[in-house]
Amino acid sequence: MKAKTLITSCCLFAIMACGTAFAQQGKMMSGPYKGPMGPAVAPEIPDAAPFYTNLVTNPCVTSQMYSSDNGFLVLGPNNCFLAGATQWIAYPFVASKTGTVRKVQLAVTLDNAGLGCTSTTSAFTVQIYSDACTGAPVSPLGSAATANAPAGPPSLATANFRTGAALTMGTQYWVVVTTSTAATQTGTTAVWWQTTFATQGFNLNDGNGWISAPLGGPGAFNVQ
Repeated sequence: MKAKTLITSCCLFAIMACGTAFAQQGKMMSGPYKGPMGPAVAPEIPDAAPFYTNLVTNPCVTSQMYSSDNGFLVLGPNNCFLAGATQWIAYPFVASKTGTVRKVQLAVTLDNAGLGCTSTTSAFTVQIYSDACTGAPVSPLGSAATANAPAGPPSLATANFRTGAALTMGTQYWVVVTTSTAATQTGTTAVWWQTTFATQGFNLNDGNGWISAPLGGPGAFNVQ
């Protein structure tokens, strides 16, 4: 199995708070999932075409719509992995249509086995943010929603919005995942797993056979 990769750092977005011990460094990564896999998840049939999705079933991994080879940590302030270090994550997307968001599905799960500790909470906050051509989340749109990270892949976390963000086709937005000091979120220690084909990378052959060199990629999610 591929060795676990760890970069001790924080996600640096202007809207995000990081532990001071990890300021000005990169994001903390999880390494491959090592726990028991959950039951296969059938792809959801949406009521209408999504605003955006990068959830794609890998034909080599039955019914898994994202990769559990690696991901970035989502940490509450009292997480079990590195207490006191908070990490929030955001990924951009371009809306494929105009309308109002009703929910976001995310490849965010717990990984107690891989991280070597047990998360004491599983909830986190999800909200859509504007981009305003800045390349970073700017302003929250609509209401925030709470999602709960399931025990492990291939499950998805779902955030249902009471007041959804109004999106315009062709405009870039951000899905922002944060944690708070709420009793249901402060101990959250989760992983936002990457997209199915983010680890394709390339193959190289130096005369001794092909060597796969996978690359990390964005977290998997679906905006509906």
